[in-house]
Amino acid sequence: MQIHAHGALVRLENGELASINETEVAAYRKFLERAIQSEREIELEIVRRDRRLEAKVVPAQRDDAFEERLLRFNQSDEGERAEGDAHASPRRRRRFVPKKRDDIQP
Repeated sequence: MQIHAHGALVRLENGELASINETEVAAYRKFLERAIQSEREIELEIVRRDRRLEAKVVPAQRDDAFEERLLRFNQSDEGERAEGDAHASPRRRRRFVPKKRDDIQP
């Protein structure tokens, strides 16, 4: 929901608010900022401390923007390979045969 100097504040699916401490925010700041900008849900581990909820970022996250870029890159690479194969000559196998020598006498 918001990142500030002493941590972050997030709204959970059930509507409750949880805080993320500043060391956790320092480790995952860019990830959290991208999640806020894209309004993407992230996975958190919730710990109840008295009446407060503390959240910890689960490190095994999937970056959807990166996955999309990777998919587009792979699709463009396949397209270039298909174009290259259409213009390329067929591949030939090389056979290594021992050189015939005329100077060998029985």
